[in-house]
Amino acid sequence: MTQQPGTTTQPNITEDLAPLSISHLPDSSQLKSGEQIRNFELLRLAFFALKQRKLEQNKISLQADEYEERSNLLSHAIFQQLVTLTELGAREQAMQIIEACRQ
Repeated sequence: MTQQPGTTTQPNITEDLAPLSISHLPDSSQLKSGEQIRNFELLRLAFFALKQRKLEQNKISLQADEYEERSNLLSHAIFQQLVTLTELGAREQAMQIIEACRQ
């Protein structure tokens, strides 16, 4: 297909927006070692802790009940990550991440 001067080709947006599911990920992207699993769980913890920090910084812009609901959900997620990381032997690293995100 040759492009004529002055015309542009549009990318096929529907292909780019196709839903991606876990089954479409390559096998090589699976976590195999204990260290990979710990690092992934630490990353998840950091994500939740930073989301909670951002929520606390924007507390004024939210209604009280919406803030409480989001805060409770994030606190629960952080607690679950802490339990998981304790089981994986990474409690100290988890506490360091939580402390760093609170500053």
